[in-house]
Amino acid sequence: MGRTLEDIIASESPEVVQRAKALAEEQLVRLSVTKLLSNLGSGDVPEIDPDVIDSLLSLKRSIENQHCRLSLFVHMPDGTHHGVKI
Repeated sequence: MGRTLEDIIASESPEVVQRAKALAEEQLVRLSVTKLLSNLGSGDVPEIDPDVIDSLLSLKRSIENQHCRLSLFVHMPDGTHHGVKI
């Protein structure tokens, strides 16, 4: 059999692993925000400003350091709401 993901991670330098984790975390936040915006049904999803992603990542890390989780909800005028975990 091939190497497992854990084997591949263990064979990489800590700097490479840390950078990969940071990139993955950023992409997950971007995907969550994109999903939220697409659920609003306003057509094309607007480009998300990198500063917004950076701010959400910073907020997420601060909240997780308190052993909490971050979610983002939009409450629509018709009473519905859409949310995602960040």
